Amino acid sequence: MPLNKEQKQNILKDLVEKFHRAKTAILVDFNKLSVGKSMELRRGLKTVDAEYKVAKKTLIDRALKAEHFENADLDQFKSQVGVIFGYADPAAAASSAFKFSKANEALKIIGGFLGLNWQGKERIVALAKLPPREVLLGQLAGAIAAPISGFMNVLQGNTRNLINVLNNIKNKRS
Repeated sequence: MPLNKEQKQNILKDLVEKFHRAKTAILVDFNKLSVGKSMELRRGLKTVDAEYKVAKKTLIDRALKAEHFENADLDQFKSQVGVIFGYADPAAAASSAFKFSKANEALKIIGGFLGLNWQGKERIVALAKLPPREVLLGQLAGAIAAPISGFMNVLQGNTRNLINVLNNIKNKRS
C-alpha cells in the first residue's frame, strides 16, 4: 500500500531525528530477512541502546542529506536498505549487527557512518571486532600504569639489594 505525503513526511522527520541522535548508523541489506528474524535483531539491538529501522531508500537518502552526511549516495545499492542506529557505544551496535549477520545470511552489512563520515563495510566490521568499551578502558589504564609500576620495581630493587648486602655482611660476621 503506497504511503501518502503526510506519512512520508512523518517517516522522514523520524529518520532525520534518529540520524541526528545516533553516534553510528550502519546500513544493511535485509533482503529475504523474515519478520521473526527482524524482531530478533531488534531485541538484540535494544540491549546495546541501538535500533533497526526500515524505510524506502529515497527517504533514507533525504534524511542523510538533511543531516549533511558525507558520501550519502544510496543509488549505488541495488537492494533494500535498512539502518541500524547506535545511540551509545558505536562498537556495541556494530558488534551486535555483525554477530547477527554472521548467524543470518539474509542480513548483510553494506557500510555505515561514524559521526558524519562514511565508512565502508570493512571498517564497520573492524569496529565490530573491537573489544567492549570497558575492556578498552581497562587496557588503557594498564598501559598507563605499566611504566609507573616498572619504575617502582627498579626503586625497590636497589633497596632489596642493599638489604641483601647488609644481611650477607651480618651473616659473615656471625
